[in-house]
Formats: sequence, C-alpha cells, structure tokens
Amino acid sequence: MIRETVGHLRDLPRYRQILTTLVKYGYQDVVSALHLEGLVRPFERAALGDSVPPQDRACRLRMVLEELGPTFVKLGQLLSTRPDLLPEAYIAELAILRTDVRPFPFEQVEAILVEDYGRPVSEVFAELDPVPVASASISQVHRAVLHDRRIVALKIRRPEIVKVVKADLDIVKNLAQLVERHIPTLATYRPISLAREFERTLWRELDFSTERRTIQRCRHQFASDPSAHIPSVFEEFSTPRVIAMEFIGGVAIDDLDGIREMGIEPEAVAVTGARILLRQIFELGFFHADPHPGNLRVLPGGVIAPLDYGMFGRLDLPSRERISDLLMGLLAQDTDRVIRALEALDVRGEPLDARDFRRDLAELVSAYSELSLEAIELGPLLHELIGFVRVHHLHIPPELVLLIRSLVTIESVGRNLDPRFDIAGQLEPFLRSLAVRRFRPARVLHQTIRTAEDIQRIATLLPDVLSQSLESIRRGEMRVTFDLQDFSHLVRQLTRAANTLAVGIVIAGLFVASSVVYREGPHPLAYTGFIAGIVLAFWLAWNMSRT
Repeated sequence: MIRETVGHLRDLPRYRQILTTLVKYGYQDVVSALHLEGLVRPFERAALGDSVPPQDRACRLRMVLEELGPTFVKLGQLLSTRPDLLPEAYIAELAILRTDVRPFPFEQVEAILVEDYGRPVSEVFAELDPVPVASASISQVHRAVLHDRRIVALKIRRPEIVKVVKADLDIVKNLAQLVERHIPTLATYRPISLAREFERTLWRELDFSTERRTIQRCRHQFASDPSAHIPSVFEEFSTPRVIAMEFIGGVAIDDLDGIREMGIEPEAVAVTGARILLRQIFELGFFHADPHPGNLRVLPGGVIAPLDYGMFGRLDLPSRERISDLLMGLLAQDTDRVIRALEALDVRGEPLDARDFRRDLAELVSAYSELSLEAIELGPLLHELIGFVRVHHLHIPPELVLLIRSLVTIESVGRNLDPRFDIAGQLEPFLRSLAVRRFRPARVLHQTIRTAEDIQRIATLLPDVLSQSLESIRRGEMRVTFDLQDFSHLVRQLTRAANTLAVGIVIAGLFVASSVVYREGPHPLAYTGFIAGIVLAFWLAWNMSRT
C-alpha cells in the first residue's frame, strides 16, 4: 500500500513536504480527500505553526506552488493558461507566477558557464551583467558582451532543475491518479491526462535544443518580412543548458510613451503585432503561445521582435480550417456552424445533455447578434465560450487552449495600444484565405483522387466482408434481425445512397480523366471535364446536406 501511495521510498520526504505545505495553507480538505492524512499527521502541528493563511483560497494555492519550487511554479503557470479548468479568480492569481519568480544566485550562473564552456567566463565575455534581465521558473537571462563587442542575451537553465523536475513529475502523476480516484468533482477534468500533458510541455521547455530550433525556424519563416525581427542564435556559445542569442533592445510593447518617442504610432504597432501572430497561426500553423507584453519588443521603424521561444503551439491545416470555421461561426452568430466546428475540433463532454448544450450555446451566440463585426470584442467572446465549456465539462485539446490564450492576449495588447483596435477586422483576411484555399482546383483534385481510391478499396474489400459475414451467419456465430417497419423509407434512403455513390464515382472519373488530358496540353476537353466535375461536386454537397 505504501508503494502505491508514495511510489518510491526515496520520494517520501518530498511527499511530506508537499502535504505539509498544503496543510500549512489551509488545504487539509484536499489531503483528507486523497486519504494521505496519515503521512502528514505527525507534522501537522509544525506545519500549521502560528501563522494564519490568507482567506482567499486562490491566493493560498499560488503561495503553495511558490513554496514548492520550480516544478510547481511551472504547473501554476500552465494552469493560469487554462480558463476552461479554473475560475477567473484562480487564473488571475496564478498569472502572478509568470512574472514574479526569484532569480538564482550569480555564483551559480558563473559555475554553469565555466562548466559548460570549459574556461573562465572572462575569456568568453568582455562583460557579464550579474543582475538578470529576466527571471523565470526554468531559467533566467543575463546580458553579456563578447570580446568583439557584440551584445548577447544568455538564457541559463536553473541548476539541478532536471533532477528536481524528474522527481516532482513522478509525484505529480501519482497525485493525479489519486485525485481521479478519490475526488469525483475533479475527476471530470481528467487529471491524469493533464499531468501527462504537463510532463510533455515541461520536458520540451527544458530541452534548450528544441528552443534553438524553434528560433531558427521562425527566422526562416520571417526572413522576408521586414516588420518582424527574430533574434539570431550564437551556436558557438550555446550549450544544452545555455542559449546565447542576439540581445534585443527597443522598448516594451506596452510602453506607449517610449513607442511615441521613437516616432511610431501605437496604432500601427497594434496592427503589425496582430498580423505577425495571426500569420503564425493561420498561415504557418506554428505560433507563439505566450505573446504577453514582456515577450514583445518594439524596435525602430515599428518592427516587432518576439522574445522567449520556449512555448509554441502547432496546428496542422485541417485544425486551422476547423478553427477558422469556429471563429467565423462565432463572428457570424451561426450556432450550427459553431456546433459543427466544436465537434470537428474534438471538443466533447461526457456525459453531455445535447438539448442544454445547444440552448446555452445559442444564447451565447445570440448575445452578439445586434453587434456589427467591428463592435465585437473577440477576447470577451472567447472568455464566454470558455465559461460555456467549463459549465458543460467539455474537454478542449491543449493546442486549442494555447490558440485561444494567444488570441485573447494579442487583442488585449492591441487594445492597450489602440482602444479602437479591431481584432475581427485583422482576422477576416486570414479566415477568408483559408476558406478559399479549400476550393483550389489542385486540392479538390487531390481530395477527389483520395476519395476514388477509398471507394476502390472499399469495393475491393466488400466481397470478402460479405462472404465472411454470410459464413458467420450460416455457422450461427452472428444473428441478423430484420425490422421491416417503414421499409419504403429505407429503400428510398438506400437508393439515394447508391445514387450519391454513383455520382461520386462519376466526379472522380471526370477529375482523373481531365487531369490525364491536361497533362498532354491545355485542351478544351480538360477544362470542360473540370467544370463539369466541380458543378457535380457542388450539387452532390448540396444534396448530401439535405439528408
């Protein structure tokens, strides 16, 4: 039993530290619910002490995570990005963990650099500022000057953090199992799945080689875009624990006075910043997942320089198209379109009352029906959608959560720069481009060929499947019950399905034959085949939508 509860004997002191910290800040009910009070009871009096924890439960949770160290601080930061899981009060409190992290001593910084470079720091850098420029849960950044006078930003991983994280992650996963088993109200949020996602995210951030590749990928993607500046990486001064990159000056994107002093209009900065992020999301499918003001700098000429490449989201083309459908449905107040998009994005709940779900979603969408597109604020709309998701206990894919967070953040940044900033107007060309892209002839042809291949494969397998089914029926291994009620309706449906299949095969044949003719040269017969195929495809789509 001890092994099941604490995993391994060596983790017992850390378990006690975690549990006594929970008791110290008034979370005895959680410890009791997990049936772990026996581990902490001998230390409970010492844990409680004479101090009185704050009344606010969200504040106490933040203090617990701060006291437990880097892994739990990072857990709090991750939870601060999940409004689908936690109420707004907790989100706001845990967001403090993203900006208020104590730095580690400069002596440890020097020790890491000497160990990784194999020589004294003075031989590598002409100057090294002992005061960090920024400090986070995993690393901190110091400004340094090379002997050739180039200025670099050194991102240095916290000492021994990999060892600490490895031990803590085992504990977090074990506690998640206990939560799912013993606390039904939290089990609906699938804590085991969340713990695994947290583990994957944290290991990815600890791997500085991944972040270096991300920077290089972004530099390549924006090489021809003068409005974005991606810092260069100095590979010769980078190690598994250190990233040496170009030091970015400029001013913070929320420093309106500093922006105006450079002769730049804040309104133009808002548009440029939004365009860069929206291009990452909807064109590239590889986007900055933490674009808060501390991670965005403005350079002369209104150039935007994103910082910190540790947290990036990834979206394939089908996901981007489904998200486009969701946003277009929200902005157009189209409830059916929103429902279809949520289903396609695998936003589901178990169990789900379909009638209440549709009614509440229709109410949410209709609340914006009197507003013009320019008057709709996407941030509040997405916040309401997240509240709807939480009420109905829906599960959101992690990448969709990152996307919503990025959109909400960039709109907030834009509104700070320009109170009249219209994120919907900036979104429109990207969403329209995705919609047009679906019907490009090359893509329609590709999908048609794939459909024809699927039909051919099904037709090839069908005789064997029928033969095996009939043999199973003959041996008594399968029972077939016929219900002839409303048989005529069934016949009509089967006839319609057969006709649909036949038209689909004709469409596929037209596209394939036209493509073969087109390869021999631009013959009118090829264009006629393509046009006929497209017309039939639209008719088929319309006909299928009536079922």
